Amino acid sequence: MGSNILLEQQPKFYQNVVKPLQESKKVQHAYLIETKNVLNKEELVLAFVEELFKLKLNEDILPKEKLHTLLENGSFPDLKILKTSASMIKKEELFNVKEALLEKPVYDGYQIYIIYDADKLNTSSANTILKFLEEPEEGIIAVLTTDNRYQMLDTILSRCQILTFEPYKTQNEELSIDTKNFLELLSRRKQQDLMLNYQQIQEQIFIDRQKSITILNELNQFLSNLLKNNYQISSGQNQEEIHAYQDYFSQEELIQILEIIEKKYQELQFNVHFKSWLDTFLLQLMEV
Repeated sequence: MGSNILLEQQPKFYQNVVKPLQESKKVQHAYLIETKNVLNKEELVLAFVEELFKLKLNEDILPKEKLHTLLENGSFPDLKILKTSASMIKKEELFNVKEALLEKPVYDGYQIYIIYDADKLNTSSANTILKFLEEPEEGIIAVLTTDNRYQMLDTILSRCQILTFEPYKTQNEELSIDTKNFLELLSRRKQQDLMLNYQQIQEQIFIDRQKSITILNELNQFLSNLLKNNYQISSGQNQEEIHAYQDYFSQEELIQILEIIEKKYQELQFNVHFKSWLDTFLLQLMEV
C-alpha cells in the first residue's frame, strides 16, 4: 500500500506530509515533488498519489485494495500521467491531459494528473501549465516532479506546494558491511567470477527481497557518486579506498552497472522468483 512504502523508504516525508494530510484531509491543488537522487521516484510518487485518492475515497464504491491494484496496473481511470522520453514536453501533450480531465471522475473522488520531469516544459508548455495552475478546477490535483526545482519557472513554483523526497542514502553515510562486501566481489569480478561466490552472496548478502532492496539502494548511491567523481569521504572510508574503486570501474562500466541495478530494483517491486532474480542479476553484472 502507498503509506507502507512511504513510511519505510521516506519516513520524514510520511511524518511531515502524509500523516498531516490524513488527519486534516486538506489538499492543495498542485504539488511539486523534488526527486533528486531518488532511485524509485515513480513508485514513491504513485504512493503519494494513492494517499491523495484515499482522502476522498468511497470504499463502498472502491475498496482501498482495489484502488491500489488499479494504480499499480496503470488502469485507474481518474489518474492521468504525462511522461516523455523526449527532451521537451509539448503544450499539445498538456492539452491532451486537460481534455481527458473534462469528464466527471469515474469513482466520484479526486482526479489527479502527474507530470514527470516537469523541468522539461518548454516556454510554451510552461505557460500552458501555468494557466491550469492559475485557474484550478475543483477536485483536480496536479502533481509535478523534477530533479531540480531551480530549473522550474518561479511562477510555477509559487503556485505549487513544494515537497522533497530524500535520497535513500546521503553521500556521507557509511555503507553497510554487506554492501561493502558485495562491492569488493564486484570490483574483482574480472579476476574471479561472481558465480564462484554464489553461496556467500546468497546466504550472507542478498538474503531476501527486503535486504536486496536496501543493498541496491546503497550500491546505486555509491556508484552514482563514483560516476560523478564527487564522492564525499565519510569516517571509515579513506581516500585510497575510494580511488581504488574508481580504478576498478571505468565510466562506461559504471553506467552499465547502474542501469542493471535500476532494472533489477524495479523487478523486485513485483512478485518475482527471488533465486531466478539473483541468478540473472549476477550473470548480467558478469557481462559488464
